[in-house]
Amino acid sequence: MTSEGGGGEETNLDWVETALQDDELRARFIAAVSDPQLYTDAELAQLQAGLLMESEVNQSRQTGVSGSLSSSNLKAKAALKTIKTSSLLDNAVAIISKDGRENIVQASGTIRASLMSVVAYLFCQEQRHFQILMEEESSNVHRVVQRENDHSLVFHWGIMCPSPMHNRDGLYRCIIQKLEDGVCVISAESTEHDQAPPQKGMVRFYAKRLMRLSPISPTVTRFTATSVFDLGGSIPRFVSDSFTTPVAARAPLLALRYFNQVKPAEAFEAADAKELGQLLVLDTDGVRGKRDPDPLEAKLRTFVDRSEVLRGARGTFPWIEVMLKEVLRNRLRVPKGSMKALEEFTEEDARKAGRGFANALVANATAEAAVDEWMKTYPALGELEQRYPFVRPVMNAVAGAILAQVAWGVKFRAWLGAGVSAADGLSDAYMVKTFYDMGDTANAKGLLAMVGANLAWQTLIVYVQSQGLKKNRWKTMLFEMLTVVSFVKPGVDAYRVASGVEQLPGAAVGPLMEMILTKAGELFFEAIPGLFLQLVALLNAEQASNVAIGSIVMSTASTALTATTIFWDWDTDPGSRKGSPDWAGIMPDLNRGSAFAVIFLMSAFQVIAKAAAVALLAVTHKSWLLGYIVSDHAVHLVYRVARNDAVVYVPAPPAVSCVVAPLIRVVAKAISDFTGCLVLRLPLHLGGSYFLFNLAMSQASVFACVYLYLEYAPGDGADKIAAGTLWAGAGGLAAGWLTTFTYFVFRIAVPKYRHTLWSRTSGRQCVHDYFHKGKDEEAKFEIFRCNLLLWESDIGEEVKAWTAENWARWSEEKPAWFKPETVPDRFIPVGELQQLGYNRKRRGSAAESLRESFREVGSAREGEE
Repeated sequence: MTSEGGGGEETNLDWVETALQDDELRARFIAAVSDPQLYTDAELAQLQAGLLMESEVNQSRQTGVSGSLSSSNLKAKAALKTIKTSSLLDNAVAIISKDGRENIVQASGTIRASLMSVVAYLFCQEQRHFQILMEEESSNVHRVVQRENDHSLVFHWGIMCPSPMHNRDGLYRCIIQKLEDGVCVISAESTEHDQAPPQKGMVRFYAKRLMRLSPISPTVTRFTATSVFDLGGSIPRFVSDSFTTPVAARAPLLALRYFNQVKPAEAFEAADAKELGQLLVLDTDGVRGKRDPDPLEAKLRTFVDRSEVLRGARGTFPWIEVMLKEVLRNRLRVPKGSMKALEEFTEEDARKAGRGFANALVANATAEAAVDEWMKTYPALGELEQRYPFVRPVMNAVAGAILAQVAWGVKFRAWLGAGVSAADGLSDAYMVKTFYDMGDTANAKGLLAMVGANLAWQTLIVYVQSQGLKKNRWKTMLFEMLTVVSFVKPGVDAYRVASGVEQLPGAAVGPLMEMILTKAGELFFEAIPGLFLQLVALLNAEQASNVAIGSIVMSTASTALTATTIFWDWDTDPGSRKGSPDWAGIMPDLNRGSAFAVIFLMSAFQVIAKAAAVALLAVTHKSWLLGYIVSDHAVHLVYRVARNDAVVYVPAPPAVSCVVAPLIRVVAKAISDFTGCLVLRLPLHLGGSYFLFNLAMSQASVFACVYLYLEYAPGDGADKIAAGTLWAGAGGLAAGWLTTFTYFVFRIAVPKYRHTLWSRTSGRQCVHDYFHKGKDEEAKFEIFRCNLLLWESDIGEEVKAWTAENWARWSEEKPAWFKPETVPDRFIPVGELQQLGYNRKRRGSAAESLRESFREVGSAREGEE
């Protein structure tokens, strides 16, 4: 046989026999097939038929088949389209003729099993993988016509179609071949045989199939399947679109499902658990939304029966199936907790826990954060995770898949983010028009400049993110630029974070940090100064406009919401809590919805009070406002310099650091002044003690500005806002902020983290703690993602000795956190540096330095702002 899939030199029979006799397969996978608890004979027949007999022909340019496939006579081809199958498939596309008869279908997937195991699963003589038993109630007929040898057979496949379509059958010769590069090819091509002649009333269809199996590692196999088939006769196009073509694309998915289900607990890794969660949602898609829970219960029981790890867990804790059923139903209910230990957990407790899953999904930005809250709400689930480590990654995958489907999931969050941004933009546009109509061109141009500055900031983020991409750089950059100019980038960022999109290879930072940077820029460049301008215009207006007031309310709510979500997303993110256990975690694990509301109100009081105060000062005397802002920021910068804490964490050359540090300090303090965003209490920003002092001064400035306005603002008493109104408003806002802040500190904040609100730990000390207090090598390695100016002069020699002692072992073991490119050359042992090569990429221009700095600090920033 040749790689084109028909005739020619036959394969090495010894290699085939080795594959069929693989010890791992015989001991685990093959034995599991005959386990009556896993599959009945009929179910096994269906599984085998689905994989081997579904008109699939695998195409691969490396094997020279692409030419024959592309020369297929597809009359009036339809456009290439993506097949809706599952996210577990890397690629699934098809070309279908307009009459629905002729198809080219291709799908690819990664199977977490050895190549020999996958080969034996597809082509195993002893277990009759391709000997399909005929059942009376079956709609398909399958039988082996001739077994030519251990690597070649001829089989007949019949399909019983519903009326008025004609029944169809096909006859194929299937051959296995191993190529020189270790790739295995299993091909099937239409043939004729005396023992299976064409039958009356049957339409014979013709197909080619090539399945290409490539070993990625000893335990991972790449599976690409391509089919070219002509169904013959007359068939509606919608049948091919909705049924035939998707079935033809699912061969890799069926193999993936099989090996995932039969893999034992001791070999079950996090990647396997993620697959299991995705398969669980996929296999119950058709019944999860039904009011009647019985179909879901039946599907779930079958799924658990077939999965070795779930079946084993259910044997110890029978309530697991009940909990999973409620999780998959995903109905929002009044949450009911249970503090029982694992050994005391009952079926009713499991039902409560399952029903609480949907509430956790609603209250958190990411699937991982939702699962983290859910498992901490029910302590028994934490104990379950300790016994079965696969539980958390399974539930993470389930949460992500559910959020991608439900109406209030990632799509809602994307629309909400884009909607709030667009509404704020529309209100700004209206105010620009209003300013021009009033002849106030200065405020109109000022507001336009602020919107432009925000767009420029987002454009800079896109540029930095795109420069290092490994593929589709310009296409990605163009798309991202379009999201910026269309004002929907915040929504796109929210969608990526909520759906768990991973960081693109070469991108500077991950989706969560990109979203935080975008929101911070929106606050500093547009939301805060825009609100200030609108308040100034309102104070100068002869008569207040309801639309203007509405725009101010919208801007206030948008600003407070943005500041709240920046803190919320960072503090509740499991990655942040793992990377910064001393600082991330002030939010409680229970009742997070009410906590979010309190923090939002606290921020809203801060926003309107501070913005109104500076607006009053602006209409009183503009030079006073300028003097207040400059002196306020100058005091902060002097404080930083006095504490030897002026440098920010971003790893950049000294010259770049000197330019960037003051800018970042100004941005952080301005956001803290106007929003009280709690993430800025961290040592790498304002620090707890200065953050608390800054909040107190912001509240005090409100009363000072009211006094100055009433005493020195131009105009007589009739032109000013009544003193009683101003003092009552200032007092009410201060009382509201103080009440919510006090409630947060003493009723919401986790006691362990209250000290972070007044901690005197500096940024330099915090960076040193990464190394000195890190619980493992991964935590200590975070030191290299921080600016050298913060630690090299103090602990540089100590860090250098540590790397010299461990570098050789890290290079051999290659842990995921070990990134040699982030380590400066002088901290790498000389011999190891020679192995890496002396042409390591260096930072050059300021723009390149910033881009490299963002990339190196991305993961650290997500763990510690």
